[in-house]
Parts: sequence; structure tokens; C-alpha cells
Amino acid sequence: MPATASTLMPVFLAYEALGHSDADHVEALRGNLEEVLANSEIRTAQDLYAKARYLQHTARIDPGLISMEAVDTLVVGIAMLFAGALPPIQAVA
Repeated sequence: MPATASTLMPVFLAYEALGHSDADHVEALRGNLEEVLANSEIRTAQDLYAKARYLQHTARIDPGLISMEAVDTLVVGIAMLFAGALPPIQAVA
């Protein structure tokens, strides 16, 4: 089975390369990259790492900026990648 290429790592690297700038075109690009990083599914270990690094970066700026979509897709990605290693989760009443 061929390895699946990371879709989020190149996006994260582009996001990280933008650095700090208040230029409108940079802010627009950063916003587009943030949307992809927050909402995209995790399919590979590299995707998982890229999303975790994005959340780490965002938390350092302002933890309130972390979207629930980013957290939800992180949890789903972990569950998908490590399903065999995780214990079943019991529903809480």
C-alpha cells in the first residue's frame, strides 16, 4: 500500500514561513492557511503533527483563538490513526 502524502504539513510550513506581518495580503493569506489548518481532516502522522504545531502556535498567541473545529479534527485524527492502540471510550451519563 503506498504511503499517503501529508496535506497539512506543506500548509503549516507555508503558514510558519509568513512570520509576523501586518500587510493586508499577508493577513489574507494567513487567514486562508489558518482555515485549512483548523478544518482539514488528519490522514497521516505528519498531518497530526502539523495540526498540533498549529494549535501550539495559536495557543501561544491567544488560547481563545483555538477553534473547536481544530480541536475536533485533532481528536478524530488521533482516533483514526491510533484506533487499534486506544481503549474503547465509555459514554458518560
